Amino acid sequence: MPTDKDQQANPEQPDQTARKTLPNGHYFKIMGYLLTAAWVGYILAISGGDTSHPMFDYIFVVPLAFWIGGMIVGKILRAKSGADRP
Repeated sequence: MPTDKDQQANPEQPDQTARKTLPNGHYFKIMGYLLTAAWVGYILAISGGDTSHPMFDYIFVVPLAFWIGGMIVGKILRAKSGADRP
């Protein structure tokens, strides 16, 4: 068990019981990556990799629109909550 002298000698040592977690923004970013990969996989599956398939036109447009929309929503929510960027 550390004594007061040990803690004073090394004050930068974090408490080992504290858990490190990611900020909420990182979870949304990871979810965006997974949803983008799922969308691209879905389009490739239904089109069979055929670039002339009508759905293939949306392979990049839909994820791009959702990423831009997510960035706008995130900026608005950050402004309302007063939070800083992760």
